[in-house]
Amino acid sequence: MKKKAGLLKLALPLVLISLSACSGAPSGQGTKGTAKPEDMKPPAPPEPVTLTITNHKSVGFTEKDFQTYFVEPVAKKYPHIKLEYIKPDKGTELEDLIAAGKTPDLIFASNGYFALLKQLDIMQDMNEYVKKYKVDLSVYDQPILERIKQAGDKGELYSIPFSLNYGMMLYNKDIFDKFGVPYPKDIMSFEEILPIAQKINRTENGIQYVGFEPQNADTITGQLGIPPVGADDKPNIDKPEYKRVFDFLKQVYDLPGQIGPNGKHNWGRNGFLKDQNLAMFLEWTNDAAAPLEEASKSGFNSWDISALPNFKDKLGNGRPVDSHMTFISKSSKHKEEAFQVILESVSRETQMLVSANARISSIPDKTIQANYAKNFESYKGKKVQNIFLTKQTPQQKSSNYGSKASSIVREEQKNMALGLKDVNTALKDAQERVLKNVEEEKSK
Repeated sequence: MKKKAGLLKLALPLVLISLSACSGAPSGQGTKGTAKPEDMKPPAPPEPVTLTITNHKSVGFTEKDFQTYFVEPVAKKYPHIKLEYIKPDKGTELEDLIAAGKTPDLIFASNGYFALLKQLDIMQDMNEYVKKYKVDLSVYDQPILERIKQAGDKGELYSIPFSLNYGMMLYNKDIFDKFGVPYPKDIMSFEEILPIAQKINRTENGIQYVGFEPQNADTITGQLGIPPVGADDKPNIDKPEYKRVFDFLKQVYDLPGQIGPNGKHNWGRNGFLKDQNLAMFLEWTNDAAAPLEEASKSGFNSWDISALPNFKDKLGNGRPVDSHMTFISKSSKHKEEAFQVILESVSRETQMLVSANARISSIPDKTIQANYAKNFESYKGKKVQNIFLTKQTPQQKSSNYGSKASSIVREEQKNMALGLKDVNTALKDAQERVLKNVEEEKSK
């Protein structure tokens, strides 16, 4: 025992010397560089934090999505961070929460609400956290990052994109087979689609078949990079791009059988999925996924995907930049933890899951894109990758005013479709009405 005790006495100084060297203390400082026992204790775990998050008018974002893309990834890396979802409902919409002094720490919304969030002055600039965490922004979709940066006046970065929303064209194979018309190509121009639609438009056995549903004029002009109201707060309805789109839509509406009973001119999603009398339908990817899955369960599987069409000289230019993302509230007392939550939601691991669940990842990576809709039975065997034959079209910077511009354009589109106004009158009236809307909002 004495021999062992002696060896321990000899070993102890050696251990202390070793610890001193490991501590990185400069030579000549003696015992000042020696590690103290309390310094060797593991760091205390972070204090538990609860963050609130809400969804502001983002179609398709559910409580299950919240669990899958936020709660579960965050729990793995930051178990001390708890997330509480505030479901938007009567009395719990974002404006209600702000008025009650209960602004959430995190707000999930689309870039379409930049103007509103900016007016509310609740978005936190994330640049300092991006720098601190050395986030490589180059891996994310660059057009949407540019769109996010446009929202700031002094180089602010208000978010990192979570998912994108592309356009696509769905087509009913049964209708094409019924009338002996070849299926649409993987990517087509509007000029090519028009004669195909003309071959399909007819009434048979009491069913009015419609070849093509163009949807909304302002969405198509977005593919040409033109917002309804420019950064100078002047409406763009008098621009050549709007004239081009209205002229094309007039050709569609003039096809025999395009306008239905009681002036029906918009056959929409029900025409494609429920009534199944619409052959070609333009749709947003995020809006289509769940309804297609439900239709598949009901037995409708005879459909496929073509890339979003455009005019022949603009082929490949998709719908205007559209993205969902999460914002940090300025009033949050836990901004850094909120940023950590966002980082986990946009990590490569989470984004693979986002893609598998039929949302387009904000990381334009071939491997992630190949995983698109893998968890959806309805998409199996479909030409899913045709979606990626187009890219989002960057828009000119738009105004913070003119919130009713799109609805005004659509009302005048309807007037033109039903023959109540000619193209030029519809455009002129839309321009004047949007200008009035901008002036009213600016005067408030």
